[in-house]
Amino acid sequence: MDIEPTTVSLDRPEELLAYLPYRFGYVPTESLAMVTVLEAPDGIELGLAARLDLDDLAVPGVLATAAAGIRAQMLCDPTISAFVVVYTDSPFADVRAGRGSAGRALAEWLEVMPLTHPSEAFVVSSTSFMCVECRRPACCPTEGQSLERLSETAIAARMVLAGENLAPSREALGCPRLIDAERLAAATRAGDKERQAMRKRAAAALPRWRRRMLDTFGIALAEAASRSRSRGPWSPEPAVAGRLGVAMADPLLRDAIVTWTVSGERGDPGAEEVLTGFAGMVTGELEVPDPSHLESARVVLTEIVRHAAPGRAGYALAMLGWLAWWSGEGARADVLMRQCLEEDPGCSLGQLLNDVLAGGVRPGWALPQPWVSPAAR
Repeated sequence: MDIEPTTVSLDRPEELLAYLPYRFGYVPTESLAMVTVLEAPDGIELGLAARLDLDDLAVPGVLATAAAGIRAQMLCDPTISAFVVVYTDSPFADVRAGRGSAGRALAEWLEVMPLTHPSEAFVVSSTSFMCVECRRPACCPTEGQSLERLSETAIAARMVLAGENLAPSREALGCPRLIDAERLAAATRAGDKERQAMRKRAAAALPRWRRRMLDTFGIALAEAASRSRSRGPWSPEPAVAGRLGVAMADPLLRDAIVTWTVSGERGDPGAEEVLTGFAGMVTGELEVPDPSHLESARVVLTEIVRHAAPGRAGYALAMLGWLAWWSGEGARADVLMRQCLEEDPGCSLGQLLNDVLAGGVRPGWALPQPWVSPAAR
């Protein structure tokens, strides 16, 4: 999700190819990717971006099913064009000729996907890139153009200056679990005590406990934000991280924390504004909060995951996944969702995110705005 508009010159392939990995958070390998172009009131803009493993596309029926899903999303938008990129180390000549797994996937994709054309398709290897069908004479040398050109583009420089970093792989988009053994032990002890107290707490005492835990989460948010402004790393008290991680098993507290992270507004656990928070994320009624708040929430939740004993990080991982989805980072959301369900297969919040991602549901702020193109008026 870009708070400030990012301008990409679509008539310069190197700018588009330099930008696309930042949409995924990493540089894809052995993949087919596509990004759509939309007609907008002020001109044109990039729309949805999708990436698929070439190995998956080689399985009978998978390419057709994936293409149908993307076509359905394209119909919801004022789509006017699409760019296709194949990331592979297969020989360029084979890909351009439709040979090999990468070439066959590209050829079939261009055949079944509307608004695509070989002149707006590219092949990117680990060292170079090339047009599938050059628009200009002598555009691409036989060995392709050096991949270094992508890092020298204006869009790449802007991303670096904005603090955007690419993960070394898709798997690296997940949440790290490495932590000092003493800190983990302290957090686990505090979590065990919190779990025991939760089992014994009377129902009448729950509202007050939830408010106290929400206060604790708010203090952590403020500390993380303050440390971010000073450019220093933030690390919580292990006991605080351990207690928060365990407390997220309470549904009303958990929903209040999720809504706070994505909206920037605190609501009382069980309140109507909290209960309708998820609906607002999808319908667009929920506004995007200050990006600094999103980053603070991400830092706090990451530390809760790191301080969690094995099997106890499910809900914090799910919240990180929802935060990634809300921020437009679909690949990161998917990795975190899978990490969550591996940690805790019964995590309802992770299962719900799985359904949202599988259905191609976009956050409300990313939905196309009602608008009629001049050609249809």
